[in-house]
Amino acid sequence: MSSTRTAQPHPTVAVLGGKGFVGAAIARALQQQNAAVTVIDKDEYASAKGGSFDVLINANGNSKKFLSRKDPAGEFKLSVASVSDSLHDFTYGLYVHLSTIDVYPDHEHPENNHEDVDIDLQRLSPYGLHKRMAEQLVEYYAENWLIFRMAGFVGPGLWKNSIHDMLTHEPVRVHLDSAYQYLHTTALAEGILAVIHAGQRNRVFNITGAGTITLREVAAMIPGYDTTLCPTDAPCEHYEVNNDRIQPFFAPPSTASTVRAFISNVTAGKEPIR
Repeated sequence: MSSTRTAQPHPTVAVLGGKGFVGAAIARALQQQNAAVTVIDKDEYASAKGGSFDVLINANGNSKKFLSRKDPAGEFKLSVASVSDSLHDFTYGLYVHLSTIDVYPDHEHPENNHEDVDIDLQRLSPYGLHKRMAEQLVEYYAENWLIFRMAGFVGPGLWKNSIHDMLTHEPVRVHLDSAYQYLHTTALAEGILAVIHAGQRNRVFNITGAGTITLREVAAMIPGYDTTLCPTDAPCEHYEVNNDRIQPFFAPPSTASTVRAFISNVTAGKEPIR
Protein backbone atom coordinates (compact mmCIF):
# COMPACT_ATOMS: atom_id res chain seq x y z
CA MET A 1 0.00 0.00 0.00
CA SER A 2 1.12 3.57 -0.60
CA SER A 3 1.41 6.36 1.92
CA THR A 4 1.18 10.06 1.16
CA ARG A 5 4.39 12.09 1.17
CA THR A 6 4.81 15.85 1.35
CA ALA A 7 5.99 17.19 -2.00
CA GLN A 8 9.43 18.80 -2.02
CA PRO A 9 10.63 21.77 -4.16
CA HIS A 10 12.41 19.22 -6.35
CA PRO A 11 10.13 16.19 -6.19
CA THR A 12 11.56 12.72 -6.06
CA VAL A 13 10.32 10.66 -8.99
CA ALA A 14 10.97 7.02 -9.81
CA VAL A 15 10.46 5.80 -13.37
CA LEU A 16 9.99 2.06 -13.63
CA GLY A 17 11.21 1.00 -17.05
CA GLY A 18 13.10 4.26 -17.31
CA LYS A 19 15.60 2.85 -19.79
CA GLY A 20 12.91 1.75 -22.24
CA PHE A 21 11.56 3.52 -25.30
CA VAL A 22 8.79 5.42 -23.49
CA GLY A 23 10.27 5.48 -19.99
CA ALA A 24 13.53 7.05 -21.14
CA ALA A 25 11.65 9.96 -22.73
CA ILE A 26 9.79 10.58 -19.47
CA ALA A 27 13.01 10.39 -17.45
CA ARG A 28 14.65 12.94 -19.78
CA ALA A 29 11.72 15.33 -19.46
CA LEU A 30 11.79 15.06 -15.66
CA GLN A 31 15.50 15.76 -15.56
CA GLN A 32 14.94 18.87 -17.66
CA GLN A 33 12.44 20.01 -15.01
CA ASN A 34 15.03 19.48 -12.24
CA ALA A 35 13.17 16.63 -10.60
CA ALA A 36 15.22 14.16 -8.59
CA VAL A 37 14.84 11.18 -10.92
CA THR A 38 15.54 7.55 -10.09
CA VAL A 39 15.50 5.22 -13.08
CA ILE A 40 14.51 1.69 -12.10
CA ASP A 41 14.88 -1.04 -14.68
CA LYS A 42 15.06 -4.78 -14.13
CA ASP A 43 18.73 -4.55 -13.12
CA GLU A 44 17.99 -1.95 -10.43
CA TYR A 45 14.64 -3.24 -9.16
CA ALA A 46 15.88 -5.47 -6.34
CA SER A 47 18.18 -2.80 -4.87
CA ALA A 48 15.55 -0.04 -5.29
CA LYS A 49 12.76 -2.09 -3.69
CA GLY A 50 11.45 -0.41 -0.57
CA GLY A 51 12.26 3.06 -1.84
CA SER A 52 10.04 6.07 -1.13
CA PHE A 53 9.16 8.68 -3.76
CA ASP A 54 6.83 11.60 -4.28
CA VAL A 55 5.81 10.13 -7.65
CA LEU A 56 6.19 6.62 -9.03
CA ILE A 57 5.69 6.35 -12.81
CA ASN A 58 5.24 2.83 -14.13
CA ALA A 59 6.41 2.75 -17.75
CA ASN A 60 7.41 -0.89 -17.44
CA GLY A 61 4.42 -2.60 -19.06
CA ASN A 62 4.75 -5.23 -21.77
CA SER A 63 3.97 -3.87 -25.25
CA LYS A 64 4.35 -7.14 -27.18
CA LYS A 65 0.73 -7.99 -27.91
CA PHE A 66 1.54 -11.36 -29.47
CA LEU A 67 2.75 -12.67 -26.09
CA SER A 68 -0.80 -12.70 -24.74
CA ARG A 69 -1.70 -15.28 -27.38
CA LYS A 70 1.59 -17.19 -27.44
CA ASP A 71 2.19 -17.27 -23.68
CA PRO A 72 -0.83 -15.94 -21.73
CA ALA A 73 0.60 -16.88 -18.33
CA GLY A 74 3.91 -15.22 -19.09
CA GLU A 75 2.24 -12.10 -20.43
CA PHE A 76 0.04 -11.96 -17.32
CA LYS A 77 3.17 -11.80 -15.19
CA LEU A 78 4.58 -8.96 -17.29
CA SER A 79 1.39 -6.89 -17.52
CA VAL A 80 -0.48 -7.67 -14.29
CA ALA A 81 1.70 -9.34 -11.65
CA SER A 82 4.53 -6.84 -12.16
CA VAL A 83 2.11 -3.96 -11.54
CA SER A 84 0.87 -5.62 -8.36
CA ASP A 85 4.45 -6.00 -7.17
CA SER A 86 5.29 -2.35 -7.83
CA LEU A 87 2.22 -1.13 -5.97
CA HIS A 88 3.45 -2.88 -2.82
CA ASP A 89 7.23 -2.75 -3.24
CA PHE A 90 7.50 1.04 -3.00
CA THR A 91 6.06 3.98 -1.08
CA TYR A 92 4.78 6.91 -3.14
CA GLY A 93 2.54 9.93 -2.98
CA LEU A 94 1.23 9.46 -6.52
CA TYR A 95 1.25 6.34 -8.69
CA VAL A 96 1.20 7.02 -12.44
CA HIS A 97 0.37 4.02 -14.60
CA LEU A 98 0.93 3.88 -18.35
CA SER A 99 -1.70 1.69 -19.97
CA THR A 100 -3.06 1.22 -23.50
CA ILE A 101 -6.07 2.06 -25.65
CA ASP A 102 -6.43 -1.70 -26.17
CA VAL A 103 -8.54 -1.73 -23.01
CA TYR A 104 -11.40 -0.43 -25.18
CA PRO A 105 -13.51 -3.02 -27.03
CA ASP A 106 -14.22 -0.35 -29.68
CA HIS A 107 -11.01 1.41 -30.70
CA GLU A 108 -12.44 2.76 -33.96
CA HIS A 109 -15.16 5.21 -32.89
CA PRO A 110 -14.24 8.08 -30.52
CA GLU A 111 -17.77 8.30 -29.16
CA ASN A 112 -17.38 4.74 -27.86
CA ASN A 113 -13.91 4.97 -26.32
CA HIS A 114 -13.91 7.97 -24.01
CA GLU A 115 -12.55 7.41 -20.52
CA ASP A 116 -15.94 6.97 -18.84
CA VAL A 117 -17.25 4.27 -21.15
CA ASP A 118 -18.20 0.95 -19.56
CA ILE A 119 -15.64 -1.70 -20.57
CA ASP A 120 -17.01 -5.15 -21.37
CA LEU A 121 -14.17 -7.48 -20.41
CA GLN A 122 -15.63 -10.29 -22.52
CA ARG A 123 -15.02 -8.24 -25.68
CA LEU A 124 -11.34 -7.59 -24.99
CA SER A 125 -8.35 -9.37 -26.42
CA PRO A 126 -6.22 -11.26 -23.87
CA TYR A 127 -3.74 -8.37 -24.07
CA GLY A 128 -6.47 -5.77 -23.44
CA LEU A 129 -7.90 -7.85 -20.59
CA HIS A 130 -4.55 -8.04 -18.82
CA LYS A 131 -4.01 -4.30 -19.22
CA ARG A 132 -7.45 -3.54 -17.80
CA MET A 133 -6.80 -5.84 -14.84
CA ALA A 134 -3.59 -3.93 -14.14
CA GLU A 135 -5.52 -0.65 -14.20
CA GLN A 136 -8.00 -2.02 -11.68
CA LEU A 137 -5.18 -2.96 -9.34
CA VAL A 138 -3.87 0.60 -9.50
CA GLU A 139 -7.31 2.05 -8.82
CA TYR A 140 -7.78 -0.31 -5.86
CA TYR A 141 -4.42 -0.13 -4.10
CA ALA A 142 -3.02 3.35 -4.80
CA GLU A 143 -4.49 6.14 -2.71
CA ASN A 144 -3.57 8.71 -5.37
CA TRP A 145 -3.20 7.61 -8.98
CA LEU A 146 -3.33 8.60 -12.63
CA ILE A 147 -3.79 6.24 -15.58
CA PHE A 148 -2.78 7.17 -19.13
CA ARG A 149 -4.09 5.05 -22.01
CA MET A 150 -1.65 5.32 -24.90
CA ALA A 151 -1.68 4.55 -28.62
CA GLY A 152 1.19 4.44 -31.14
CA PHE A 153 4.52 6.22 -30.83
CA VAL A 154 7.52 7.45 -32.74
CA GLY A 155 10.73 8.80 -31.28
CA PRO A 156 14.45 8.13 -30.82
CA GLY A 157 15.20 4.47 -30.25
CA LEU A 158 12.06 3.26 -32.04
CA TRP A 159 12.45 -0.48 -32.40
CA LYS A 160 9.09 -1.82 -33.52
CA ASN A 161 5.72 -0.95 -35.13
CA SER A 162 4.72 -0.44 -38.76
CA ILE A 163 6.57 2.87 -39.13
CA HIS A 164 9.76 1.18 -37.94
CA ASP A 165 9.20 -1.62 -40.45
CA MET A 166 8.78 0.90 -43.25
CA LEU A 167 11.85 2.94 -42.27
CA THR A 168 13.91 -0.25 -42.35
CA HIS A 169 12.32 -1.17 -45.70
CA GLU A 170 10.52 -4.21 -44.39
CA PRO A 171 6.93 -5.20 -45.25
CA VAL A 172 4.22 -4.30 -42.77
CA ARG A 173 1.96 -6.99 -41.30
CA VAL A 174 -1.35 -5.21 -41.84
CA HIS A 175 -3.12 -3.64 -44.80
CA LEU A 176 -1.67 -0.36 -46.05
CA ASP A 177 -5.04 1.32 -45.57
CA SER A 178 -4.86 0.68 -41.81
CA ALA A 179 -5.08 3.95 -39.86
CA TYR A 180 -3.49 4.81 -36.53
CA GLN A 181 -2.76 7.65 -34.12
CA TYR A 182 0.89 8.42 -33.35
CA LEU A 183 2.49 10.64 -30.74
CA HIS A 184 6.17 11.46 -30.33
CA THR A 185 7.55 10.20 -27.03
CA THR A 186 8.71 13.73 -26.17
CA ALA A 187 5.14 14.97 -26.53
CA LEU A 188 3.88 12.04 -24.46
CA ALA A 189 6.18 13.02 -21.60
CA GLU A 190 5.07 16.64 -21.91
CA GLY A 191 1.42 15.65 -21.69
CA ILE A 192 1.84 13.32 -18.73
CA LEU A 193 3.86 15.85 -16.74
CA ALA A 194 1.36 18.63 -17.55
CA VAL A 195 -1.47 16.57 -16.06
CA ILE A 196 0.61 15.72 -12.98
CA HIS A 197 1.60 19.35 -12.40
CA ALA A 198 -2.05 20.43 -12.80
CA GLY A 199 -2.80 18.44 -9.66
CA GLN A 200 -5.09 15.92 -11.31
CA ARG A 201 -5.62 12.79 -9.25
CA ASN A 202 -7.59 9.56 -9.53
CA ARG A 203 -8.48 10.07 -13.18
CA VAL A 204 -7.95 8.23 -16.45
CA PHE A 205 -6.68 10.07 -19.54
CA ASN A 206 -6.41 8.93 -23.14
CA ILE A 207 -3.24 10.38 -24.65
CA THR A 208 -2.74 9.92 -28.38
CA GLY A 209 -1.91 11.91 -31.48
CA ALA A 210 -4.68 14.07 -32.91
CA GLY A 211 -6.27 12.45 -35.94
CA THR A 212 -5.09 9.40 -37.83
CA ILE A 213 -2.76 8.54 -40.68
CA THR A 214 -2.87 5.53 -42.96
CA LEU A 215 0.18 3.40 -43.58
CA ARG A 216 -0.24 4.13 -47.27
CA GLU A 217 0.24 7.83 -46.46
CA VAL A 218 3.27 6.98 -44.33
CA ALA A 219 4.78 4.93 -47.15
CA ALA A 220 4.55 7.94 -49.47
CA MET A 221 6.72 9.92 -47.03
CA ILE A 222 9.59 7.39 -47.05
CA PRO A 223 11.93 7.69 -50.01
CA GLY A 224 12.23 4.42 -51.92
CA TYR A 225 9.75 2.41 -49.86
CA ASP A 226 8.39 -0.45 -51.96
CA THR A 227 4.69 -0.92 -51.20
CA THR A 228 4.56 -4.05 -53.34
CA LEU A 229 6.27 -5.84 -50.44
CA CYS A 230 3.14 -5.38 -48.34
CA PRO A 231 0.31 -7.93 -48.23
CA THR A 232 -2.97 -6.98 -49.86
CA ASP A 233 -5.01 -9.56 -47.96
CA ALA A 234 -3.84 -8.57 -44.45
CA PRO A 235 -6.26 -7.18 -41.82
CA CYS A 236 -7.18 -3.52 -42.18
CA GLU A 237 -7.12 -1.87 -38.74
CA HIS A 238 -8.46 1.48 -37.58
CA TYR A 239 -7.52 3.05 -34.24
CA GLU A 240 -9.08 6.41 -33.40
CA VAL A 241 -9.47 7.15 -29.71
CA ASN A 242 -11.19 10.06 -28.00
CA ASN A 243 -8.73 12.73 -26.77
CA ASP A 244 -11.18 15.29 -25.35
CA ARG A 245 -10.46 14.89 -21.63
CA ILE A 246 -6.76 15.77 -21.81
CA GLN A 247 -7.27 18.89 -23.95
CA PRO A 248 -7.41 21.41 -21.06
CA PHE A 249 -3.94 20.28 -19.94
CA PHE A 250 -2.23 19.25 -23.17
CA ALA A 251 -3.07 19.78 -26.84
CA PRO A 252 -1.91 16.66 -28.70
CA PRO A 253 -0.14 17.51 -31.97
CA SER A 254 -1.53 16.03 -35.15
CA THR A 255 -0.53 12.50 -36.03
CA ALA A 256 0.28 13.47 -39.62
CA SER A 257 2.67 16.30 -38.68
CA THR A 258 4.31 14.15 -36.00
CA VAL A 259 4.98 11.29 -38.40
CA ARG A 260 6.17 13.58 -41.18
CA ALA A 261 8.66 15.35 -38.89
CA PHE A 262 9.91 12.08 -37.43
CA ILE A 263 10.52 10.49 -40.83
CA SER A 264 12.34 13.63 -41.95
CA ASN A 265 14.55 13.54 -38.85
CA VAL A 266 15.33 9.83 -39.23
CA THR A 267 16.17 10.27 -42.91
CA ALA A 268 18.46 13.20 -42.03
CA GLY A 269 20.16 11.21 -39.25
CA LYS A 270 18.80 13.44 -36.49
CA GLU A 271 16.78 10.73 -34.69
CA PRO A 272 18.20 7.19 -34.45
CA ILE A 273 16.09 4.06 -34.63
CA ARG A 274 17.10 0.54 -33.71
